[in-house]
Amino acid sequence: MFFTEEYLPRLDDYDRAGRLSYEAILQILENIGAHHAMRVSDSVAAGGVAWMLLDWRVAVTRRPAPFVPLRLRTWSRGKASAVTTDRDFLVTDGEGQEFLRATARFALVDVRAQKMVRISDKLTRAYEPEAERVFPDDAPRLREPEAYDVVLPVALRRSDIDYNGHVHNTRYISLALEALPEAAYRADDFRCLRIVYRAPVRADSRPEIRRAAAEDGWRFTIAAADGTVCTLMELRK
Repeated sequence: MFFTEEYLPRLDDYDRAGRLSYEAILQILENIGAHHAMRVSDSVAAGGVAWMLLDWRVAVTRRPAPFVPLRLRTWSRGKASAVTTDRDFLVTDGEGQEFLRATARFALVDVRAQKMVRISDKLTRAYEPEAERVFPDDAPRLREPEAYDVVLPVALRRSDIDYNGHVHNTRYISLALEALPEAAYRADDFRCLRIVYRAPVRADSRPEIRRAAAEDGWRFTIAAADGTVCTLMELRK
């Protein structure tokens, strides 16, 4: 089942340069995924389990002009494994001109036990999975850099924390942007984004962000004070 809806960007979706921000992009994609779940009456949370985001892969073809209506399209590709599923996204204008494409991987998790659980065939069928893919292949594994240019403490705000007591999924990209050198931050010419969520960043984890230059961009690791690697990110041109 292909699920489609229109979205008219709001003023707070744009950054100081008038471009649709990376955090807004992730929020928009996350919301249409939630709307799709509502359409198929996915009520897994009522059974003590919930969907957990594991991985984002986003490719920006071009940033839309301010306040251009967006046409959002998403669909499930079914099970990637017994406990994970893939969802694809395509964002265009009304005439079909592409702005961006993305893939997200989710796991079904027992909320109390904090363990992944098997995705039932019944739940998979409810989404009527499609075979179409926005990327021809799976994203390469994102590995932690061997060395870093800089390590910075992360000052979490109370507003960064969601109802689970973790940093919200869409906030990590803002933490990476804040850790960029000024010239790279102002250039804002990234076309490819990856985020891999290994472990939640909690309000009391006293995290740090580590930055490493790559050939065509930057890589980041967010780690808790105890050394646990929580998140890997990559921004590429």
